[in-house]
Amino acid sequence: MLLRRICQHVTEQNWFAVFLDFIIVVVGVFIGIQVANWNAERAEFRKETGALIELKKELKSSIDTTQSKIEAYQQAAAAGIRSLAFIDGQKSCAENCWPVLVDFMHASQWQDLNSRYASYQNMRNQGFPKSTIITDAVEAYIAQNKNNADTYELLPVYRSLVRQIINVKAQNFYWAHCWSLIDGVEKYNLNCPLGVSEQEAQRMTEQIVNNPKIKPHLTEWIGAVVSLPATLGGQNIAAQKAIDFINEELDRR
Repeated sequence: MLLRRICQHVTEQNWFAVFLDFIIVVVGVFIGIQVANWNAERAEFRKETGALIELKKELKSSIDTTQSKIEAYQQAAAAGIRSLAFIDGQKSCAENCWPVLVDFMHASQWQDLNSRYASYQNMRNQGFPKSTIITDAVEAYIAQNKNNADTYELLPVYRSLVRQIINVKAQNFYWAHCWSLIDGVEKYNLNCPLGVSEQEAQRMTEQIVNNPKIKPHLTEWIGAVVSLPATLGGQNIAAQKAIDFINEELDRR
């Protein structure tokens, strides 16, 4: 329709009308491009908003998981300190050796400290988040987590030494009654029932105490673990800082 009208105006040599038609075409094309760009920007905006919400969930999940590991390592450290005190006391556990043996097992616990941040990696692949404040905060958290995970990457030597002494029967009972894994959260039962005879528990406890390698490696391991809850707490603070920046960005939208 418009093309036919332009042709007619050219034929009639109505140059003002031709110019006016040309302006209408240019303005129409410009508006069309602007509307398309605006729609694309809105779609990208909504996409980034959804990605930020997912990233927030991921960071919150990481905080919760790390908090459970803080509590578990606090229990392991406390068990290790009691175990070292028992070794230094040079006393027999007599008829109450099972709790001592359980402490030696609790002290040998280790957990992977690597956090998962697939949502963030996916966002970066899409060019999000656009806020450098959020990106810097998340990167700082990831760097802190990586440093913690790398530092505690290797299983402690003590873990292997003590589990070579505690027999399979006792360990099997321990995993069934003194330890649990629910929704990814490890918990250690300090009051689990007697798992072997007192004679067996006493014999294994004496073997552990009399092994010259146990105390040095237990000391090394617990020396590292006692500071871990505070370190992981700092990691959670970094994650929360990133969440706060995300909340500020979401509130502006």
